[in-house]
Amino acid sequence: QAVLAALPAELPVYLVGGAVRDQLMGRTDVHDLDLVMPGKVLQFARRAADLVGAAYYPLDEERETARLVFIPEQGPRIVMDFAAMRGGSLEEDLRARDFTINALALDLRQPERLIDPLGGATDLAQKVIRPCSPLTFTADPIRILRAVRQAVDFQFQITPEALQLMRQAAPQLLRPSPERVRDELYRILGGRGPAAALRILDRLEILPVVFPELAALKGV
Repeated sequence: QAVLAALPAELPVYLVGGAVRDQLMGRTDVHDLDLVMPGKVLQFARRAADLVGAAYYPLDEERETARLVFIPEQGPRIVMDFAAMRGGSLEEDLRARDFTINALALDLRQPERLIDPLGGATDLAQKVIRPCSPLTFTADPIRILRAVRQAVDFQFQITPEALQLMRQAAPQLLRPSPERVRDELYRILGGRGPAAALRILDRLEILPVVFPELAALKGV
């Protein structure tokens, strides 16, 4: 509320992605918030940081992305990422995201209304991982690893169509930086079921691309 009060009243501000998903899943330990809005996001984020006493970090000035880190006197720190709306509208922004369960938004000025253009709430209730687009995995191959991690962590099912797209896009995992692949692998290994995740990666012929040393150990 303090951040919202620091922004112009006429400026639409939306909470999007994982924080909305986690709220619908009944999770109360949500401390990473993604906010999108139109306009000069860096300017607004800096103003909000000054007013609430948060640390301000510009992440990508060209794409108007900034991070605020607020450490309250009690409780864990809160990280808020501010980003410019992609594509010119909220719906286009949501359609460009990875999975339908993450393509959800709340208008912070009308938080009782869920914005869900791709049926993510239904997929969430049915415990399904479904990509927002047939191009989801080629647009960002790291999403292949993220799909496996979230499926295992949440105990969801990946749709058959998505599995096929992931298998086809597996060679594309050589495109992202090794650091991004490493970070996602670390999150898989530190998750709820690393062995199950590795078996899925192996079955989809992804393991030889991202973890060839482990694939070579078969039969040893």
